Amino acid sequence: MWKCGLVVGAALIALAPGTAPAQFYAGKTVTILVNFTAGGPTDIEARIIARHLDRHLAGKPTLIVKNMPGAGGNTGVNFLGEVAKNDPLQLGFFTWNPINQILGAEGLRVRYEQFKFVAGVHSATVTYARTDIPPGVKKPADIVKAQPFIAAFLAPDDFSTTRLGLSLELLGTKHRLISGYKAMTEVITAVQQKEVHASVASLAAWRALIEPNMVKTGMVTPLFQFGTETAPNTFARNPAIPEVMTLLELYRELNGADKTPQGPGWDSIRLISSIADSMFRTAFLPPGAPDAAMNELRAAFVAMWKDETFLAEYERTVKYRPSLISAAEGAKVIAGLGNVDPKIVAYLKEFVARTSK
Repeated sequence: MWKCGLVVGAALIALAPGTAPAQFYAGKTVTILVNFTAGGPTDIEARIIARHLDRHLAGKPTLIVKNMPGAGGNTGVNFLGEVAKNDPLQLGFFTWNPINQILGAEGLRVRYEQFKFVAGVHSATVTYARTDIPPGVKKPADIVKAQPFIAAFLAPDDFSTTRLGLSLELLGTKHRLISGYKAMTEVITAVQQKEVHASVASLAAWRALIEPNMVKTGMVTPLFQFGTETAPNTFARNPAIPEVMTLLELYRELNGADKTPQGPGWDSIRLISSIADSMFRTAFLPPGAPDAAMNELRAAFVAMWKDETFLAEYERTVKYRPSLISAAEGAKVIAGLGNVDPKIVAYLKEFVARTSK
């Protein structure tokens, strides 16, 4: 199984000796394309970036945000690759879905390695459940005693939907996985209205939306995060959410401290976690954008991640300090999409087909 390393913090991007400071974007207008709806966590983060990135680009260009949701995020991705294919003034800021490429999904028509990678943002996710699922879910271990419940997220082949279903199957819960919600905000509303009883949230959504409005009121409780695999079958809690146990911790609480999951389901969870949590958000230029534009934006992202004004607003809004994934590390993540064990690919295809019926 392919695994990637994790860069926590920004890494400097070296320019070739003698390279003059770039001014590709001076006086221009850059559109930041977001592949999910306005008001969601991807959009919130993109708008923070739009308010600060101009200070780190020569000539202070104008940055605007345009939402292009649909097809589980693929509408925006396909637009950047097919329509804006040579336009360096179109910058995609995406919650990407690497599972689509691994499975060869028809909805994704442009492979991620075709884009000009600019930067990535590390994140984590929290799986949570309503506390009123009979007979009550007050702590994570209670989920295995709960009566049949509905778990849901976005498209059936969205990596968070897939990992949610795989994890609940691993724990042996009595659930039905449904999919097809278009945005995180729709999922949150469904949970609030008791149409859905368990779901998953990015760290941004968890801290900014769910924790203050649903955890503190007693409506939901966190079940687990996935954590960072620091060694085979060894997971560390994300330092941004140290109070939430990892899936492996919960599994061992239920099955024994010396027990480790086995089989393709567990291997698939590890694979998804190693890719998606390492680089949750991605910033891309179209495939045909000039390298000069790419290099200028890469340097601007690195500089912005040292900007305390930017970091303070991000932390104030999203409730945690973000970690930048450098160009070099992001390239490793993307390259790894082509090195997945065929047995895991086959298992994931079967799982998606089975749970999307």
